[in-house]
Amino acid sequence: MDVSTVGGSLKQFGDGAVRVRVMGTPRSGTNLAKYLVERYLKVPVVFDEGFWKHGIFPALMSGRDLQYGELPIVVMSKDPVTQLLSWYRLARNDGIFKPSGYLSSFLTGPFEIRQDFTEPKQMEYRYRNPSDYWNQFYFAMEALRRTGAPVHFVCYEELASFPASSLNSISRFLDLSSPFDAGSAVAMPQHALGASNDIDQAGSSTENQTPFDPARAELASALARIGWRNAMTILRDIDDDVMSATGRAGFRKMCRDAAGPAAMLRSLVGFW
Repeated sequence: MDVSTVGGSLKQFGDGAVRVRVMGTPRSGTNLAKYLVERYLKVPVVFDEGFWKHGIFPALMSGRDLQYGELPIVVMSKDPVTQLLSWYRLARNDGIFKPSGYLSSFLTGPFEIRQDFTEPKQMEYRYRNPSDYWNQFYFAMEALRRTGAPVHFVCYEELASFPASSLNSISRFLDLSSPFDAGSAVAMPQHALGASNDIDQAGSSTENQTPFDPARAELASALARIGWRNAMTILRDIDDDVMSATGRAGFRKMCRDAAGPAAMLRSLVGFW
């Protein structure tokens, strides 16, 4: 499907409202995308209508035709190094990932994810390692895009650092009557956004949350914390075509260029 046709199909929905589905792996910026799209584009965001926003996209079939839920899909992603570091921090807090020990074992061991560890009868998934989940999630979204479904990839680091440009791109993808001005001022949330879904709207900032910091997505900072050896463990299991699909062609070279002395030293002084 050509992007220019998406807006017209949106307006044919039963309630006449333009809506967009946002998907991505945990900590990839889905809540930030929802916040900015709803505030500046005035388009309602759907997370979990029909299927889970963090789950590998299901093959929904109607006869021989693949279904995607009749909504255009914005796919959020962080680069795999920064993303897996974020997951490791989350796993230690006993969230939707099982708790893990050292970073090295987290990166190489089986990776389990569940909708909610605190509730019974929730869907569970297991992958060979965290990189395998990242690979499969974004490969499935790119495969869906190749079928002609309206799928648009957005890099978290671009959304966080250049929000007006990203909103302009999303507005053009949605074929809105007035594309968002890429030169407009965009106010980012003052605090980090909490997780939210379509039932529990808890994504707003509060005084108790940490300040929102776009620098947390900087690759050089992540490499310094994770170490070059651990970064290579991640990249060994990430496919180049999947990284390219998320807008990161040449990411391996980018890693080499961003890896400074701190990243090398981290690999020598031990694991964490």
